[in-house]
Amino acid sequence: MTKEEFIRLVSQGESLNVEFKKCQNDLSDTIFETICAFLNRSGRTICMGVSDDGDIVGVNESSLENMLKNLSNTINNPQQLNPTAYFSPEIIDVNEKKAICIYVPESSQVHRYKSRIYDRIGDADNDITLNHALVDNIYLRKRNSFTENEVCPFLTLDDLNTGTFEKARHLAATSNPAHPWLSLSNEEILRSAGFWRKDRTTGKEGYILATALLFGTEVTVLTYCPAYRTDAIYRNRNYQRFLNPKSSDPDIRYDDRDDVRVNLIEAYLRLMSFVQKHLPDKFSMDEAGIQRIDLRNKIFRELVANLLAHREYQSSFPAKFLVFSDLVITENWSKPQQMGTVTLFNLETHPKNPMIAKIFRELGWVEELGSGRKNIQKYAPLYYPDYKVEIQNQEKFVLTISYTNLESDLTPDLAPDLTPDLAPDLASDLAPDLAPDLAPDLILLDFCIEPQDRVTIMKQIGLKNIQKNADRYIHPLIEKGYLEMTIPGKPNSRLQKYVITEFGKQHISR
Repeated sequence: MTKEEFIRLVSQGESLNVEFKKCQNDLSDTIFETICAFLNRSGRTICMGVSDDGDIVGVNESSLENMLKNLSNTINNPQQLNPTAYFSPEIIDVNEKKAICIYVPESSQVHRYKSRIYDRIGDADNDITLNHALVDNIYLRKRNSFTENEVCPFLTLDDLNTGTFEKARHLAATSNPAHPWLSLSNEEILRSAGFWRKDRTTGKEGYILATALLFGTEVTVLTYCPAYRTDAIYRNRNYQRFLNPKSSDPDIRYDDRDDVRVNLIEAYLRLMSFVQKHLPDKFSMDEAGIQRIDLRNKIFRELVANLLAHREYQSSFPAKFLVFSDLVITENWSKPQQMGTVTLFNLETHPKNPMIAKIFRELGWVEELGSGRKNIQKYAPLYYPDYKVEIQNQEKFVLTISYTNLESDLTPDLAPDLTPDLAPDLASDLAPDLAPDLAPDLILLDFCIEPQDRVTIMKQIGLKNIQKNADRYIHPLIEKGYLEMTIPGKPNSRLQKYVITEFGKQHISR
C-alpha cells in the first residue's frame, strides 16, 4: 500500500472492514480480537499508529521491531489464536512517522482468540462465544462461501497420492530445511493443517474437499469434482491472427496442448513445465545487484498458483492457460467480490480457497495474499518491456498480459530508447572507435571511466525509469565483471556510484 492509499483509507474512517489502533509502543488484546473478528467476517484492514478519530500519530520506531515480532508470534500460536493465521504487515512512512497496515483476509475457518469467538458487527468487535445462533451463522456462512470446506466423510488416506505427499515434503524443505512436515506422517500433515473437520450443521466428520483436490489420485479428484480440468494451450501465432486467420494459414487448432486433470500440486508442476517449454527464460539482478532473479518464474508461478487456488470448483467451466506469441491469457470460474473491468492497482485481493492457498504458501509457490499482483507489477516490465494487463472480474475471471517485441537478451539494444536528437550527441562524446556501434555496454563503460551514480548514467543515455533501466543495463555489466560499485558493502546506499573495472577497460579496448 502506498502512502497516498493509506492516507485516503484513514480519511474514510472506521467501518465494517477498517479498524484504527493507536498502540504506539505495544500491542493490546483488542488488536487480536479485531484480527479474529476480521477472519471470521469478511476480512480487511487494521491501521496501527492511528487514533480512533483518524489522527495518524505513528508508532514508536524503537518499539516497531518488537511489536511486529509479538504480532507474528501471537497469530502463529494456537494457544492464542486457533486456528492460526498468516499475513504480512506493511510499514508505511507517513509525514515522517511510521504506521503499520495489516491486511487480514477472510478465512474459511472459524477462529477463536483465547478461546473466545469474535465477529465484526458494524465497526465493533463482538464476543459472540455464548450466542449459539450467531456462532452457527458463522459456520453456515463459511460452509456456503468456501467450496473447499465441504466435509467428505468417505474420503480416506487410501484415496490420496502418497507420491504427492513426498513431493510436498521436498518442496517445503527447499525453503525451510527444518520444516515440520519432514517429521510428520501424511495423516498428521493433514490434521495439523486443519483438513479434518466436523460439519456443525450435519454432524458429518472427515477430510474436507480441499484434501482431495490437493493430494488425491486422479480417480479421486475426478470422483469429487467430475468437471475439473485445466486446459493449457500454446499457439505459435499472435492473438489477432488466431481470431482472424488468413486463407493461406494452415488449419491447425493449436501447436501444443496439455489437458491437466491431476491434483492441484501435480497440476501446478505440469503447468510450470508448460510455461518453461513455451515462454522464454529471462533473468535480471536483484536490487542489491548481487543475485540473479528468474523473471519468468517470478511472474508465472503467481499466475499459475492463482489460476488453481482462486477458483470455484463447483463450476463445470474448465480453467484455461492460453499462450500466444504476443499474449498470455488465464481464465477460471470464480465468485467475484468486485465486478467488471479492474486493474492491478485497484484489484481487491480476496481468498477464494484459503486452505488450498495455505498449502501453496507452505510449498513456496505464493508469498502472501496479493503477492501475485505485486510481483507482476514489479517484474513484468523487466520481462515484457511493452506489457499491458487487462482483467475482467465476472463469474469468469480473465487475466490477460499482452506484449510486443519480447526481447530474448537481458540487455536489449539501446538504440530504440534513444531520442533522435540524443543519439548523435552521444556518438560525438564517445571515442571514435566506439561511436559507430552505440552498443549499450560500450556506451555505459566509456561514460563510467569516472565514477557515476545511476541517475546521472540514465540521464546521459536518455532513459527515465531509473530502477527498471538499472536492472536492464547496469547490473548485467556488474555481473560480467566490467563494472563495479564504489561501495560494494552497501549496494543500496544513496552515495553508490559505478566505475569501470580493468576487465571492462580491456573489453572496450577490443
